[in-house]
Amino acid sequence: MHPLLASTALGLIAAWPVGVLGLGLGRLVERLTDDPRPRAAAWSLAYVLPGAALAATVALTFAPQAPALVAAPAAVEAPIAPPAWTPESELTTNLAWSLAGLSVAGLLVRGLRWNRGRRRLAAIRKSAEPCQDAALLEAIRRRAALLDVTPPPVRISDQISEPLLAGARRPVILLPKALVETTDAARLELVCGHELAHLKRGDNWRIPAEEALAGLFWLTPPVAALRGRMLAAREAVCDAAALADAAPEARRDYARVLVEALRMNALPAAQSAFTGRERSLARMRLSAILQPTGGASASRVGLAIVLGGALTVATGAGSLALADQARRLAPPAPVALVAEAALPAEAAPAIEVPEAPPMATQAAPAAPAAEAAPVAPMDVAVAPDPRPDPRPNPQPGPQPNPQPNPQPNPQPRVEAKVAVEPSLSVQTQVQPTIRLILTEDKAQDLGRQIKIINPDVSTRTSTQSKASVSVNVRSAESPWDRR
Repeated sequence: MHPLLASTALGLIAAWPVGVLGLGLGRLVERLTDDPRPRAAAWSLAYVLPGAALAATVALTFAPQAPALVAAPAAVEAPIAPPAWTPESELTTNLAWSLAGLSVAGLLVRGLRWNRGRRRLAAIRKSAEPCQDAALLEAIRRRAALLDVTPPPVRISDQISEPLLAGARRPVILLPKALVETTDAARLELVCGHELAHLKRGDNWRIPAEEALAGLFWLTPPVAALRGRMLAAREAVCDAAALADAAPEARRDYARVLVEALRMNALPAAQSAFTGRERSLARMRLSAILQPTGGASASRVGLAIVLGGALTVATGAGSLALADQARRLAPPAPVALVAEAALPAEAAPAIEVPEAPPMATQAAPAAPAAEAAPVAPMDVAVAPDPRPDPRPNPQPGPQPNPQPNPQPNPQPRVEAKVAVEPSLSVQTQVQPTIRLILTEDKAQDLGRQIKIINPDVSTRTSTQSKASVSVNVRSAESPWDRR
């Protein structure tokens, strides 16, 4: 299974537990406080987390991984073929394709519906008439100045049944013609104050992303429930901003306008509307309008923040685990396999030298050992011996040799250094051809076990534990010997 497909399917499946946890978070915050602002923040976070979990799972799946460092004396490159097909993996792949395809189809359908509603709303906005009530326009300017926003134009249309804020770059407040004809300017000011609160919060800029999440997770009912709760909490926040310092009579008038708008609601597009889109939550709004409560305490707000942070951390940890699982579901790509080549011990290269007196030096037999690392190459240095023989002839002739040997002994001095690990056994035979035979064995003190068969040849050996062995062979003849 391709990593992109695996991570997408796992992220879509993770929307279920994340959505359920988000519902629990929102309900806990609602029990902690009646302030609509912490509630709106908690529901907004809970609604965003499923999409964030999906995006994090896909991103972490393709994040670069630190390569493992493997040291080996030899590298053999061998491609590894992907695993063979099994019914379980084929079924899993088909299910993943089905889930991803249905989710993308829902996203496209939701996007087409939203675009159609946006175009319809743009046509209504274009055909709407400008508001001519100077008192209402002046009241809107004052409220906009308090909220530090630019006052948008106000238009009246007979094609809508509730007030709404249309547009994001050039927002316009649209009022139903029937509502304008039956409501005085004071009530309309409160209604327009609600839409100015949406403008202050930038809710219209969030609508495209929220619609995309709703279409992508249309197969996940918890996400749909989160969206309804989030919209209701958002409308409650805007109600509180519009009714700040309002008299009880003004609140009752505002509630009457809301009820009347709910009766005639025919929402033309996905925009920030006065009634919202979940009528089942209108009772909560009316209760907050008629019976306002004070702000939440600092301790309760802090507890809500801790709960939201814990849910966010848990979602991130889950995304990391899902990304690792997605990488495991992907077939392994061909890689270079680093393996140690087991080579048998070979005899050292032969060294040809001139004839010399026969001499045999043999090491004591060693116990067999397990296969070890290959023997390192041997460094051999061959050079003539310019030093005179320190041992004089014990029986010199009565007459010195009038013709000393002008040529030094052509027999060279052979120095052999062998670096091995972990162990070796050396056998040497000095004949017309010197041959060093190396095998694997435990490290032994060869200098104590070499038996000198020919006493005319002096042999000296030295070893280094588990590291190297040096063998020096020198001819007993010297150019200063007497005949």
